[in-house]
Amino acid sequence: MTIAVAALRTELLFVRGCLRVRTGIGPRARQRLARALERLDPEGAVILGFCGATQACLAPGTLILASSIRHGTEEIEVPGGLVAAAETRLPAAEIGPIYTTEGIADPPEKARLSLFALGVDMESFHLARELRTRHVPFLILRCVLDTLWEDVSRKSPRLVGRAISCARRLGRAAEVLAPVVAGGEG
Repeated sequence: MTIAVAALRTELLFVRGCLRVRTGIGPRARQRLARALERLDPEGAVILGFCGATQACLAPGTLILASSIRHGTEEIEVPGGLVAAAETRLPAAEIGPIYTTEGIADPPEKARLSLFALGVDMESFHLARELRTRHVPFLILRCVLDTLWEDVSRKSPRLVGRAISCARRLGRAAEVLAPVVAGGEG
């Protein structure tokens, strides 16, 4: 069994064929995932969710397949064989690092992080650390919700519709990636 792990219920809305695990946002997501893993024995995991773009060329809806995940000065590499296998299944996805922050990144922070990552989120690093500790193969897939110069701390009605569209893309992608982390490829 493969699990799909995400912070928000919306991010898991269209996921089929995987057991869904919702963790909430931020560093506490790791503890919530650890509790879920005590009950489950997954063959692999796909970490899904929305992210902010750190590059001006990344439009809303762009899928980013993480090659690594950074938080502060620490970095976790996603196994290259898994990333390569995932890339063949999602050829339109951008491949590159994701950066995990402690809070919502405003546009100047996203621009600063463009030196290190394609996207920014608030939990991938913490979730990846837990999965790596337990030797569970994983991939990280993020969908750009907000562009580089958008400030999501200011609620916008257009973000709601965009979130549903991104959730659909994540759901389809999770089905495609589940066999990769379950040992079927990579």
